[in-house]
Amino acid sequence: MLEETATVVEVDTKYLWVETHSRSGCSQCSSGSCTTSVVSKLFGMKHNRIRLENTLGAKAGDRVVIGMPDELLVRASVWAYLFPLLAMFVVSVTGGVMGMDEGFQALLATAGLTAGFALVRWNIARQGARHRFRPSLLRIVSGGVEVSPV
Repeated sequence: MLEETATVVEVDTKYLWVETHSRSGCSQCSSGSCTTSVVSKLFGMKHNRIRLENTLGAKAGDRVVIGMPDELLVRASVWAYLFPLLAMFVVSVTGGVMGMDEGFQALLATAGLTAGFALVRWNIARQGARHRFRPSLLRIVSGGVEVSPV
């Protein structure tokens, strides 16, 4: 389970909004001279807002830990990276097998890549509403003491 600490910024009857802060690429050292930290300083700190079901009764201002299953990250990576490249390759090779020239194959490859990204976007939108693909609220952290659900 991947875990991240977040701050509750808004609460309504059933849901809450949490905010996380994106870190630089590796966040492994305090050196400010590596390329990763220099690039991250150019783009500044990003804030991500996520809506979650308030299963623990958290209040605005609480620090909470949210979690996401490891297999979700693997599945998302395959969809986001491998599927569009595979679509591009298949469409381009199909054009080559059909005897099309290289310029047209390049256009087909671009069309295949675009179609692959469109299918990924459609799949994310379709599965975004499913409960199992959403991060979950794991526990409330208050002043260094963790409060877990009973």
